[in-house]
Amino acid sequence: MLIHVTVPLLYYFIILTYARKPWVIGPVNINEEELPTVSIIIPTYNEEGMIIGKLDNIVEQGYPLGKIQVIISDSSNDNTQAKVEEWLSNHRGVNLNYIKGPRLGKGHALNKALESALGSIIVTTDADSLWVKGSLLNAVKWLANEQVGLVSCIKTPRGGGLTEDAYRRLYNALRVGESKVHSSVVFHGELLAVKGSVIRSIGGFPTDIGADDSYTGVKVASMGLRAIIPRDVVCVEYVPSNGYGRWRIRRAQHLLQSFMKSIKLPKPSSYRPVYYTEAYIHLVNPWLLPIGAILLLASGNLWAYALVALGVVLLAWPSFRAWVTQQFILMYAMVRNLWTKELVWEKINK
Repeated sequence: MLIHVTVPLLYYFIILTYARKPWVIGPVNINEEELPTVSIIIPTYNEEGMIIGKLDNIVEQGYPLGKIQVIISDSSNDNTQAKVEEWLSNHRGVNLNYIKGPRLGKGHALNKALESALGSIIVTTDADSLWVKGSLLNAVKWLANEQVGLVSCIKTPRGGGLTEDAYRRLYNALRVGESKVHSSVVFHGELLAVKGSVIRSIGGFPTDIGADDSYTGVKVASMGLRAIIPRDVVCVEYVPSNGYGRWRIRRAQHLLQSFMKSIKLPKPSSYRPVYYTEAYIHLVNPWLLPIGAILLLASGNLWAYALVALGVVLLAWPSFRAWVTQQFILMYAMVRNLWTKELVWEKINK
């Protein structure tokens, strides 16, 4: 139990210290004329209720429309395509490619779209998320730094209550701190921007796991480039009110798949402490919680009982409750990965 608590706390203390430090690298200011072309890929499945808001959000970013290519890689059986066509009739200045195909998983949809992508920067994004204004431009400025190969976003949840809010505050700070050390280990499909030459050099996005975002980020970092999450690239993430537990478990499954696939990749020396500590925290450490609790209860010691009782009382604290909840989600996700990777999942409305 002591190891379960001490290792993450020590790691978080170190990384949160880095999060408060200045960057040793930075974004590059670019004149509008020199801004690179950007291909924005949106994989969709039955997004008739969200796709218009997503397209409006891209246009409202303020990035020159003449330098944006939007590619929708769609496998819907609802009115998503009709909604897109209606929107496009009122936005004729937008370069939009619509690709229809079978539903084989997000990685397949991204790679199909990548074949048509013309931009020097490739951006993938979920249809059911929004970008805070200026985030696209900020991501491109970071990518203009020759040391940076990939940029993702911090996330602001909409929904989920106090537990989700507490979880996200800590989560965002950790991702920024890891990025300042070298690179993060967790990346987000709400906004993932990568140099086109880099994503093509690694053969596109993985199709055998669900975490195309996180695995791609780790792969880029393993090449020696920085894969980062800065504070000025921000996305709004809609949290489902119904099916919240299944949503969290699926996301955990996909992240664990990324760790299992990427753990053997060669890592730069400055990246290894971040990657391998996070791998331990996600793959090994959760199991120490129930094992430790069982051993304490089996000891017959009153101090042990008091420690367990204290843990129960602390569940009233949102941050602690978020931590404990995540441990059980990770354990269940590991077990669930034994029989399904959830590469093609049941849609949960947000």
